[in-house]
Amino acid sequence: MILSEITAPIQKDLNRVEQTIAGSLKTDNLFIQQMVDYLSHSTGKRIRPALAILSAKYCGKLPAETIALGAALEMIHVATLIHDDIIDNSAIRRKQKTLNFKWGNEISVLMGDYVFASSFFLMAKSLPKDVLSTLADTTNIICRGEISETFNRFNVGLSEDQYLEVIREKTASLFGASCQTGAMLAEGNVLTVKQLYRFGMGIGMAFQVIDDTLDFVGKQSRVGKPVMSDLREGKLTLPVIHCMNSGNAPEKRKLKAIILRKVKTSTDLKFLNTLLKKYDAINYSVKKARFFVDDAKTALYQLNGNRDKNDLLQFADFLIDRDF
Repeated sequence: MILSEITAPIQKDLNRVEQTIAGSLKTDNLFIQQMVDYLSHSTGKRIRPALAILSAKYCGKLPAETIALGAALEMIHVATLIHDDIIDNSAIRRKQKTLNFKWGNEISVLMGDYVFASSFFLMAKSLPKDVLSTLADTTNIICRGEISETFNRFNVGLSEDQYLEVIREKTASLFGASCQTGAMLAEGNVLTVKQLYRFGMGIGMAFQVIDDTLDFVGKQSRVGKPVMSDLREGKLTLPVIHCMNSGNAPEKRKLKAIILRKVKTSTDLKFLNTLLKKYDAINYSVKKARFFVDDAKTALYQLNGNRDKNDLLQFADFLIDRDF
């Protein structure tokens, strides 16, 4: 399934989102504009704006403010990625050098703040109070999840439930808010807004689980960053947690030692790959992602009518089957 085919019916709207992002970040400061232009060369999948637009359309209309909403959602996402790359000391994002690799951590922190501030300025002038309040609360939740993830680096005792709570906050919350606020702008009824939020949360959970799985089995040319980067940074994701839960005592001891080492050797990675295959950790993780997608689909099936439902369902399937 190709993402461009799914978003084709709303491509004109997404183009307007891009224009709004560019206008919101435009500045007379030549140095900042240089970084803004650099960021524009590595645009992401624009999933969150697309979900907001599709959710609004599901409710029967597409208010003009939905474009500003989509732009603000994407800018919040981009700001978190900038800060993530600094924390992770990442050199590559979306197949190009990260801001921190090109300009250093100090400037990149401030650039992330600039993108955050620009998103909230856009929201404050364009969106109603209830939507703004929802997005402010969501941003708080995202930061909480990012802090929890950072605190849990090299935590060999991290449980699956703790991992799921982290991704619920750091990733799924913005997916849920994208669907929720898109429906709110389109004046969807209370049940529709609630179910679309549930849909967004479900596919957001699946998205992050698949993302973490691709860190082990994805191709760098498709994923856009080095594989196994999470493990190298001390992040425990679902495939590793499953191996930790399934392994025998000697395997657990060795795996813990690998996780705690700051530098992983090729022998370490080979041992981990052996465990991933032995305990079918990738399939286990994909099944967990499918569980969340099935719950997301159930949320839609419980709503009456079929208006634009298929576009959202295709999105759910894409997030499971993607290889990037």
